[in-house]
Amino acid sequence: MCEERSVEESQKCPCDELNLQSHVPVMADEVVDFFSGGLNEGLLVDGTSGAGGHLEMLSRALPGMTFLAIDRDPASITNLRSRFRNNPDVIVRQGSYTEIPEIINELGLGQASAALFDLGLSSIQLDDPLRGFSYRSDGPLDMRFDDSSGSTAAEVLNRRSEKEIADIIYIYGEEGRSRRIAKAIVRNRPVNTTLELVEIINGSVRRNSNKILSRVFQALRIAVNRELDELDRMIDELDSWTVVGARIAFITFHSLEDRRIKLLFRDTPLYQQHSPRWVVPGEDELQRNSRARSARLRMGIRI
Repeated sequence: MCEERSVEESQKCPCDELNLQSHVPVMADEVVDFFSGGLNEGLLVDGTSGAGGHLEMLSRALPGMTFLAIDRDPASITNLRSRFRNNPDVIVRQGSYTEIPEIINELGLGQASAALFDLGLSSIQLDDPLRGFSYRSDGPLDMRFDDSSGSTAAEVLNRRSEKEIADIIYIYGEEGRSRRIAKAIVRNRPVNTTLELVEIINGSVRRNSNKILSRVFQALRIAVNRELDELDRMIDELDSWTVVGARIAFITFHSLEDRRIKLLFRDTPLYQQHSPRWVVPGEDELQRNSRARSARLRMGIRI
């Protein structure tokens, strides 16, 4: 998974069911090295499995472990079940990573020895115009990770007040022209498609339009999926389902989520920050996969 570091739109690699081989997991070697350094058996939870690229490499590198693959998106779950159908060590379940305690309890798996969270938007979602995540193609303004429940981005824009929309854009997109954009959105409602929203934004702010589009689309996506609320809840419960000594890794893609992980490993007594404090993709990886340019890997140990 990948998206711009601060406020840019996520840019992912194609990884739908017909194109899984082209999926490029971000910093996969670094992730495998971290988990291989102290694990031989136990449970590894991949809380945001997406297309399963990291999971594929980890299952090969750690043959003595059990793997639990979780994702909110039904399309990702369909792909994961197909990809790992012949691997009895990989268990696939749909759900949010906030549901991990209930899922592992239901399956009788016990506490986890390792956990990986590749945060943000998956390629399956970004590259499908019908999901409405990208400003580069026309489609309905949906943006839900689980498209079977919750409010769409269109419903948010068409039902919320001007102030609420401005707050979403400013807080989750860190966009200083949020009030101007929100005013234009309300004036032009209803807004139902991605390109309708693009036209409204471009008409209200004429400079650096791609950066602003990225920020607004990111903000809406975070609001629709309650991403930061979900992340905060998962962090609060992380110690309840991991063993002492568990290895935990997060790949972040923007500052809002990265701050939370930095504070978790730096300031929480239950975790020890792994050295180095973070890792970014090398030049070779960026040459192969420019969509990884905003990624940051943070690692820690439960103590």
